[in-house]
Amino acid sequence: MPREVRYLTDRFGILELNGRKPLYQSHSLKVRTKDLLAELFPLLGKSKMSLFESRMQDLWWERIGKKGKPRGLVQGITREELDVALVEFKRSFRSDPKSASRELYFSLAQAQLNGESVTYFADSTPTNILNAHHIYNLFPESKFINMVRDGRDTALSVTKEPWGPNDPIAALDWWKGRILAGHSALAQIPESSHMSLNLEDLVIHNRQVSYQSLLTFLNLGPSATLEKYFQEQVEAAKMKTGSWRQEVKDASQFDAKYSKILRELADQGVEIKKFY
Repeated sequence: MPREVRYLTDRFGILELNGRKPLYQSHSLKVRTKDLLAELFPLLGKSKMSLFESRMQDLWWERIGKKGKPRGLVQGITREELDVALVEFKRSFRSDPKSASRELYFSLAQAQLNGESVTYFADSTPTNILNAHHIYNLFPESKFINMVRDGRDTALSVTKEPWGPNDPIAALDWWKGRILAGHSALAQIPESSHMSLNLEDLVIHNRQVSYQSLLTFLNLGPSATLEKYFQEQVEAAKMKTGSWRQEVKDASQFDAKYSKILRELADQGVEIKKFY
């Protein structure tokens, strides 16, 4: 049941309340303008805590996803559970921000699990990897799975989003920046706390070995439930790969740019497998 929690790494989220500047990248003028305005909000008499609480009750509580369905905390908890958690969080934050932040996260995670006893709660917010070092400072028991997708497919996908560059070539540079930022963040935490995996290997090319590497990293034994989900839901047919060949205007130029970026990344110690 992965969730994009967002309130950890978004502007005025938990990391920022704890004095950490969260890292996220966007080339959208609209988003950059919103970011600038957000920087000015505290100067207009609004504290970061009040902005955090406002977002918890609005943007992070419920928003409409791409498929027109509600997304956010509303998917897993009640408004009453959120309100109770926020009251306790504000009460304890002044004396011990780190402990209060941890308790808020764990209380909201546990509420979404309906009392079940589980080993992990998955938070799939994309910017988590960019901020892995900051998150680790709050949650040293956390583990990070850096899922790397073919940069050409990622770049094409980004051009269709309002928050990213609309030019495929520029989107490749955006992807490179994200890869480097994630690599830098992960390098600052213990190697035992993170792993990287190619999405194409997990879904298409090297399924069982990749799947087993995940179980080993998470110290999880064989599970009929996990195996069933993996075989039935993580299917190659559900993954769009290579669409850039048909959708990018100059596919050869696009591919050449990608190859150049992979060489530049390798020169900086970041090896990314190229799929054909």
